[in-house]
Amino acid sequence: MKLTFAYDVVIEHLEGTEQYFHNYFDYTVWQRYLSVFDTIEVISRQKEVDSGSRQNLKVSSGPEVTFLKAPSLSDPVSMITKRKEVIEIIKKSLSTTDAMIVRLPSEIGPLAVEVAKSIGKPYAVEVVGHAWDALWNYGNWKGKVYAPIMTWKMKKTVKNAPFALYVTREFLQKHYPTKGHSINCSNVELPSLPKSILEDRKVVMDGNNDTIKIGLIGSMVSKYKGIDIALQGLHLIKDEISFEFRVIGEGNPTEWDELSRNLGIRNKVKFYSPVPSGEPIFKWLDDLDLYIQPSFQEGLPRALIEAMSRALPAIGSDVGGIPELLSPDCVFKAGNAEELASILLRMVRDRQKREKESEKNFKTALEYTNLILNERRTTFWGEFSQFAESFKKVM
Repeated sequence: MKLTFAYDVVIEHLEGTEQYFHNYFDYTVWQRYLSVFDTIEVISRQKEVDSGSRQNLKVSSGPEVTFLKAPSLSDPVSMITKRKEVIEIIKKSLSTTDAMIVRLPSEIGPLAVEVAKSIGKPYAVEVVGHAWDALWNYGNWKGKVYAPIMTWKMKKTVKNAPFALYVTREFLQKHYPTKGHSINCSNVELPSLPKSILEDRKVVMDGNNDTIKIGLIGSMVSKYKGIDIALQGLHLIKDEISFEFRVIGEGNPTEWDELSRNLGIRNKVKFYSPVPSGEPIFKWLDDLDLYIQPSFQEGLPRALIEAMSRALPAIGSDVGGIPELLSPDCVFKAGNAEELASILLRMVRDRQKREKESEKNFKTALEYTNLILNERRTTFWGEFSQFAESFKKVM
């Protein structure tokens, strides 16, 4: 059975080749679906790059995966001028495939579902984030104006979907309920986690911790990840504790560098270029003492679960599925730098608290390993495949 996958993600295409790259949507992600479907055609935005300008390190292309380029629908003008072109692209793909999965929130998702329904093709949705939070915190008035419209479109799409996969246990289900068959299954990729990780963390805690190394994984392109809130919170306690704040992610750090300078903590902050998930990011996390996720919007943050899998004590904002992962007293109101500073100070000063959260986080992360999630995910997509097969016979 052949599958179409539609999402707004920008995948890099190496000019003159059939090679595609993306640090998250690498080939291992497509293998989740290839365990059930024979082929996948990915409809997404693309960026043409040469070997010198490529920013994504991981290979997305591979056997039985093809890519179809679609224009962006991310602004009001393109929504009107490019809509017909995107519809034709979706129809072209669905004319050669048997079923479709769309990832939400996205602009192409609801439109792709409309097309699938109009031509009688079965579809499913993956709900990975909250449209309202994403647009409301986009950074300009246009996002705030469009937030209720996009949220309404997403609610309608998810509600009527025959199959819906949520990355959270409760949060997204509450905001985007479905009448169809559903499952909760994170999109994180974690290998098996040996107990030695927790033991190694205890050794690190026993060492010299005069300077606490605090980390954050997140894009520096937008304000979604709350880097400004982290810097403001650390500024409030700069005279109370000795710390080094490390941020790793895509984008230019100039804005955050200037903010840290203005807050008087520039000598305590380091910015890192992104590295692939897996061992490179685990190595980066292993050199930290504490992880923070001060986001303004999330589904279920992969970065936080990755940090927890390294037995790191962690603090996060109250958005998305973060409160499903962390202890209540490790969660603060999104945007509240003072509350973040207070929790940080208490965590740094309380060694026993850090030990307790380290062990709790590691045990929680064990529930998100590939062994567990792949089995749940494969079973769910197998049921969708059977539905699509029966759907095809009826049609």
